[in-house]
Amino acid sequence: MDRMRLVMPPTLFVALCYPFYKLVFALLPYNIACVGFAGGFLGYIGYDVTHYSLHHARLPKIYQELKTNHLEHHYKNFQLGFGVTSVFWDKVFNTVLHPGEVDVFQKQI
Repeated sequence: MDRMRLVMPPTLFVALCYPFYKLVFALLPYNIACVGFAGGFLGYIGYDVTHYSLHHARLPKIYQELKTNHLEHHYKNFQLGFGVTSVFWDKVFNTVLHPGEVDVFQKQI
């Protein structure tokens, strides 16, 4: 796996951020827009760092389940297990990966 292809290229990130920047500053008062945009920006960077780490870093035990869940999303069933930083939203939207589930790639064969 190419270590340089797991994060969004900076130019694409900036190009996609610009419309959100304009929208946030058009809809919200300046101070709130600054905080909101900065929070979204830092949140995305946190997500990207977490995603990269799940693929390439040696992680503490607390993150091993999250890494297993994420890799099963990529290599076992890409239709479930979307949570990269937690499984909370997978539980909310009923997209949790279940142990022993048939591999979606085998279903296609």
